[in-house]
Amino acid sequence: MKTYSPKKYRPFAWLSVFLRSMTYLLRHWLLLLIAVWVISPVGPHLLVWYTYKQYGTYRDYNDCVYLGGRGLIERNVGDDCPVMVIIDRRTGQQVWL
Repeated sequence: MKTYSPKKYRPFAWLSVFLRSMTYLLRHWLLLLIAVWVISPVGPHLLVWYTYKQYGTYRDYNDCVYLGGRGLIERNVGDDCPVMVIIDRRTGQQVWL
């Protein structure tokens, strides 16, 4: 004969697991942000250097070199070289938000 062993009735056990998991992820948000920045093909890039030709008061930008999560990207944009842009590395084009 089996002895009586009470079982806990936990209808919201899944909610408890979900909340604990979210707490763990939020505690390590900086590491997750760095991982997403390195893995994602779309991300912020900072202007490192550029070249231009001066025509009177007008500058014609030839090359803009940006530093991003996976290295340097060279772009020929023409009119301007913003200091910070969001670039899709797969196409090399700027992402407009």
